[in-house]
Amino acid sequence: MAISPGSDAAFSSQTSMLSESPRTKKLPLTEEEVFYRSCRAAYLTVFKSSLENISSKDQLYLALQHAGRNPSQKTVNKYWTPQTAKLNFDDFCIILRKEKPTSKAELLKSFKQLDVNDDGYILHTDLYKLLTKRGEKMTQEEVNAIINLADVNADGKFDYIKFCKLYMTTSEECLKIALEKLEVDSKLKRQQFGSHMEGCPERDPAPAPKPSPQVLRKTDQETFSNKGDTKSSLLATTRKLKTSVSFTITMGANSNRNSKLTEPNSIKVSGWTGELGPGIYWLIPFTTGCRLRKEIKPITEEAQLVYRDETGELFLTKEFRSTLSNIFDIIDLDGNGLLSLEEYNFFELRTSGEKCDEDAWAVCRENFDTKKNELTRQGFMDLNLMEANDREGDPRDLWVTLHSMGYNKALKLTEACPFVIDIYADKCKPRIKAVQMEACSGQLEKAICTSVLHKGDAKVMDGYDNIIVHTYKYDTWITSVIENKTDNKVIIHINNELSRNCINNRGLSIFAVEVAPKSSMVCQHVMPLNERQEWIYYCVYSLIS
Repeated sequence: MAISPGSDAAFSSQTSMLSESPRTKKLPLTEEEVFYRSCRAAYLTVFKSSLENISSKDQLYLALQHAGRNPSQKTVNKYWTPQTAKLNFDDFCIILRKEKPTSKAELLKSFKQLDVNDDGYILHTDLYKLLTKRGEKMTQEEVNAIINLADVNADGKFDYIKFCKLYMTTSEECLKIALEKLEVDSKLKRQQFGSHMEGCPERDPAPAPKPSPQVLRKTDQETFSNKGDTKSSLLATTRKLKTSVSFTITMGANSNRNSKLTEPNSIKVSGWTGELGPGIYWLIPFTTGCRLRKEIKPITEEAQLVYRDETGELFLTKEFRSTLSNIFDIIDLDGNGLLSLEEYNFFELRTSGEKCDEDAWAVCRENFDTKKNELTRQGFMDLNLMEANDREGDPRDLWVTLHSMGYNKALKLTEACPFVIDIYADKCKPRIKAVQMEACSGQLEKAICTSVLHKGDAKVMDGYDNIIVHTYKYDTWITSVIENKTDNKVIIHINNELSRNCINNRGLSIFAVEVAPKSSMVCQHVMPLNERQEWIYYCVYSLIS
């Protein structure tokens, strides 16, 4: 059962439930909180505040390095395309989730392939050839900088074992220094975009009853401070707030879901039925990101992608060919068993951030198997084999492609969820066409904002009629959008600490967002942590002075 936001009935239900919760001891940070803390630490090594945006490819590269990543130019280009103007802190966190840090074992394995004598060394001449001729080509100056590292070079040889150790130590030290800086600078802790309030360590504090959940006023702030509990840090923040508004929604358990939406084979099937007038409509499937599953066990052994026969000729492994065949099916949008230039460019944009132009496509048709000017499945296989041959069997670029498509090192699809859309109509034959959504372009955000502003419950910030919080309750989740009609940017502090059995897409109970002038932005998606139990969404939105 849902009760309207701010109603007394909803609040009384909440207080009776919360009063039964015992006081809990300080708990260690969750894996999600550790991840966001590392993200903030890396971001703040490059920027003064996580409210600032990444405005160049160099800044993105530097921030990724401080987060313990060593991205290739191809990887950076995947996220910073010619259309990219800026990336924010949330975008940065998304990138870090996708680009896992390089392990020492992976580095050693890459270098070991070049160690012809198996003695832990690579000749400078071989190293120079590798770094300037293959993969992401380096300049002569960049190679000389590596060769001139005294600790890992001697007698014309490169000690890659020492280099890997130095690399890992340096990477860990960068992150450690960033975390220490964040720890000692309390001002940084308070101002983070999407940051966890370090002074509020308890997961389940017992709240003080308030006469109304509508507005957090000065008297309520003093009530918090007089309790002598974990609200002391919250008070330090709220004293800087100009005004607040809160939402309370009580949601029932979802154990009795409509069974018609779930097939026996566990494939989720959802649908919509209604009347649509003539026109063009956008259908955008998406995930809230609240309950993305984590890898239970880290993948330690990397699947083999290519091999050489006794003659030295390079081939794709059976497992890799099977994975490529699955990728082919995913990007074959019209299901005709062929890839058009448009379909192939969906693949290229996702894996490299660049499109294949007409001239390059003509070369592709000349060299690979095509039918009706479209690439066949075998042609797609041969195209990837050519890429492997161009790298002399080095699979690193192939792995960039696989990771971009959501595959892990075991060739399991764990970071993506393919779906199929079917359309039926009584009186016409509707046409459906896939359209590329640029990474971090805001297209999805705009669509969600439009939907929530149209259907959600709205509350204005007390005394600020041009700053509005819209909240919409779907069947299984809640989305909030902040609308800023003023001519100035505003910073909104969000506090979910009093929510129960809830999880949001940011992974944090307390954070802040910056809303640009004359714009709207998605603040958060919230879902039940345990969908078989009642969950209570209680959120306080406060304008920071």
